[in-house]
Amino acid sequence: MNFTTRLTVLIILFISTTLQAQTTTENLANESFFAKNQKFSTDGTELYSTNLDLKRHKKIGVGVSVGGASGAFGLNSELNLDAENALVIGLGAGPSYGSFNLLYKKNREGNYLSPYGKLGYSKWFRAASTTSSVGSSDILTQIFSDNDIKSGKFDTDLMITSVGVEYNQLEAEYSGVNFYGELVMMTEIKSAKMIPSGAVGIIYFY
Repeated sequence: MNFTTRLTVLIILFISTTLQAQTTTENLANESFFAKNQKFSTDGTELYSTNLDLKRHKKIGVGVSVGGASGAFGLNSELNLDAENALVIGLGAGPSYGSFNLLYKKNREGNYLSPYGKLGYSKWFRAASTTSSVGSSDILTQIFSDNDIKSGKFDTDLMITSVGVEYNQLEAEYSGVNFYGELVMMTEIKSAKMIPSGAVGIIYFY
């Protein structure tokens, strides 16, 4: 296996092991439809005072995204190291390419709306025998020439910086649902070319 394949396998194994460990914890009474670690008000409703309060209890999030570091479509896992700091691992895909990314996320306190920032690394690579559809990627066409894309010679390392806002569901049975949107700056490491982008997504913390 090449480096990209080995790293992808390790990331998948890490996520699977973490999720398996989480699901072995004791189930709580009155838990919501995916929740494993909860906080309740006196009347039995699941309730968190802020986004950071929720992240202190719910350590793992899994979701999907469109755009940004993962490409056209991404599967993402967010691991809350503590309430303010998180590790984001993503696998993505687009027309004839694949991607993986590893990001640090800094959460700022808020209620239903809260800001955050991310910093990290993303790798995009050829993932199909034919490459004619790569031309539909605005990111790759800004980095590589038409000849490089047609010949399949595209493999790029990107530094990712982003700022965003997320909506946090803090109460009742859907607590832990998170919608977000972010502005992303992607810097191609070899050429230092800066490419603006954006992403939207949903993630569920439990």
